[in-house]
Amino acid sequence: MDLTCYRCSNSLHEGDGFCPHCGAQQLVVDTSETAGPQPPPQRLGIDPSRVQWRIAITSALLVALPVGLLAASVGRIRTILVIAGGFAVIALYRRRSEALIDGLVGWRLGSIVGIASSFVATVTYGLQLVVARYLLHQGPAMDRDFSAAAQMLVDIWIKTNAQQGPQPPEVTHFVQRVASFMLSPDGHAAGQLLTALVMSAGMILFAATGGAIAGRILSARPKPQQTL
Repeated sequence: MDLTCYRCSNSLHEGDGFCPHCGAQQLVVDTSETAGPQPPPQRLGIDPSRVQWRIAITSALLVALPVGLLAASVGRIRTILVIAGGFAVIALYRRRSEALIDGLVGWRLGSIVGIASSFVATVTYGLQLVVARYLLHQGPAMDRDFSAAAQMLVDIWIKTNAQQGPQPPEVTHFVQRVASFMLSPDGHAAGQLLTALVMSAGMILFAATGGAIAGRILSARPKPQQTL
């Protein structure tokens, strides 16, 4: 398309700001950039599809400390408490980061809360046992309670084996050895360790489940805008 001066109608070269014939200033339109919707600006260095582990771990530790301390003291509502902890870490992480949330991210962050809170709960539970036995002098009562529970389990096990008919001598000997071990101080320690392991495994599982549920729920909701 030929360019002409709007005043004198003489030919112009592309990019001329003034007409070389009459000196009139020309309107120059820059067509190097196409008009269209521009993508929203993003913060440099942040990939919203990846977990921001520094924020994730600090959020998990903030939630795990109170959850672990309370889980060592309460028994009946421990499961609900741990699930709520998994939900809380996702809400906190979502508020503090720019990353995306889904069920898989929730499961991973919930697992971190479960591991950290189970560690805190195990240490707290062990300290409670030490204080009760050596400072409050409740050792004999604790031993009697454990012995009664262990004896009940041994009686049930022996009765169950007896109902199955005559057993080979090696089976009978094995049952007697296990029963003696369960009623011994070493059996008491093993029972406490097994209780701590089962409690830890349950806390990890329930916290991860709570995190996965929170990730699925919160991923469908818009993130609240922070106001200064």
